[in-house]
Amino acid sequence: MSVRRNYRGKWIVDIVYTHSDGKVERIEKTSPVQSRRGAESYERQVRRALLDGSFNKKEVPTFEDWYNGRYWQEWVEANKNKPSTQEAKRSIYEHHLKDAFGKLRLDEIGPAQIARFRARLVKAKLTDKSRNNILTALSKPLRFAEDVGVIPLAPRVKLFKIERPEIEWWEFEQYARILEAARREGPVCYGAVCLAGEAGLRVGEVKGLRWREDVDLVAGTITVNRQIRRGVEGTPKGRTRRTVPMTSTLASALRGLDVVREGSVIRALPGHAKTNENQLKNLMYRVCRLAGLPERGWHCLRHSFGTHAAALGVNPWKLMTWMGHKRIDETMRYVHVAEAHRRGLPPAMLKAGEGELDPDQRVLAMLGARLLALPREHDANAHQQIAKWA
Repeated sequence: MSVRRNYRGKWIVDIVYTHSDGKVERIEKTSPVQSRRGAESYERQVRRALLDGSFNKKEVPTFEDWYNGRYWQEWVEANKNKPSTQEAKRSIYEHHLKDAFGKLRLDEIGPAQIARFRARLVKAKLTDKSRNNILTALSKPLRFAEDVGVIPLAPRVKLFKIERPEIEWWEFEQYARILEAARREGPVCYGAVCLAGEAGLRVGEVKGLRWREDVDLVAGTITVNRQIRRGVEGTPKGRTRRTVPMTSTLASALRGLDVVREGSVIRALPGHAKTNENQLKNLMYRVCRLAGLPERGWHCLRHSFGTHAAALGVNPWKLMTWMGHKRIDETMRYVHVAEAHRRGLPPAMLKAGEGELDPDQRVLAMLGARLLALPREHDANAHQQIAKWA
């Protein structure tokens, strides 16, 4: 059949043509008009061009030239990919795609080459998520080349079927120990930890928070407008601005900062430039060690906020708004973890929520009382001090 739909539903012309010298050539071209009649008309044009010798196959670029040329300009930059996304794509190309496909023309990349590359990824010491990220970075430029007519048909790049790992989070008592350890590091570190653990902010969003534009101490809300990654300011993940209510613990931590109401909220962590990713990571590890807990990153605080809110009975759609998720299935991960790991609530937290009739305010009151989950036998003096903050 000379005119048909491909596996993506696009109309293509598929012609097997025998030249005068006996050479047989198969020609597959995507029809510029996506209808059966349009494809049939395009087929006639191609056949006429073959007969009169005016049909010349375009020179197909190599994967390297395509990836760093038209694809980067017309897809990555034209679609305003975030700086972090561009950085990830550059890294994947340099470390994985360049050696495997860089010198091949786009029309030389087929199922066999893809299969060999998948096998190489299996042998590499990578997580399943990393493997799929690499395959996605390979698939997109190939599909774009098909869309703009550089190649007739892009090979399918199948992703690995994986099960997402369970999120890491702190128990109520562990989280209280983290807060107490952060307080000992100083008010700036304590404020940063509270923003992540009491409002669910990502570390880049913590660094990007500004007093005048984002913090309303009267209304008791935090508005996430931006994030800073590797010194580059951009929109939050998913390009979704969101407003998160403050817990009492977070409000007290922000009021305890030395400089308020102007510029960045977290000016500089003790002895560190706030934009240095490795120093921030090491600071969080030091807080974990001070708390006598395993070393985990900042994102574990965000996971703890979502899991604890779900365990306290927050409406999933409300939690979705607080977390800044684009899809409810992302939020339901926290709900499922909370249901699978039910815990008894500390009495102090239950008492904090007794007087609140509004469901959201009751959850916020109990979240703000997590400081009181620190056992007295852990540190009696610290517990007394924490009770004053709450």
